[in-house]
Amino acid sequence: MRKLMIIGVLSLALMVSSSGLAAPTVIDFESLADLEVVDDQFLALGADFGGTTSVLRAGTSLNAIFPPNSGSNVIYDDPQLGSGIIRVDAVGSLWGMAGGYVTGNKNVTLTAYASDNSVLGTASTGGANFIGAGGLLLPNIFLSVTAPGIAYVQFSDTGNTYTVDDFTLQPIPAPGAILLGGIGVGVVNWLRRRRTL
Repeated sequence: MRKLMIIGVLSLALMVSSSGLAAPTVIDFESLADLEVVDDQFLALGADFGGTTSVLRAGTSLNAIFPPNSGSNVIYDDPQLGSGIIRVDAVGSLWGMAGGYVTGNKNVTLTAYASDNSVLGTASTGGANFIGAGGLLLPNIFLSVTAPGIAYVQFSDTGNTYTVDDFTLQPIPAPGAILLGGIGVGVVNWLRRRRTL
């Protein structure tokens, strides 16, 4: 009977933990080469950058006024790849949270979208935050949006350039994980009843 209670509690814990968000995934871009275009290298981690950005490395191509948050690589709004917007799409499952550490020479905004392209939320730096910008904002402000069902996010600015480091996403678990936890609780209850009858 005690074993059944332990199994029941563990199954319930699995179900409760599965019903929230999965553990966050941080993409630090350290596996990429300087000036490499960021596209589908992180599909296995749940993110598709779609070729809208490329890598800058500290000490090589990265201007020192845009320091990395961690490591030596950041991504930036490469003007040769588009309109200055960095778009990142959810792969495999939708996200419950997405964000990154941003440094820019003007205000930078993160906008999260649902599958139907409706806006789920925004966050912004509030102005220039590069080293020497002259304001009160420090480099590497963490911009994030938490909302159910994020299909993609876009970083954009009103100026010249910006960098993003340590892109963070938090997938919403598949319904199957929740179902599996529910089945576990059901089996434990069935076994408990069967034993007492």
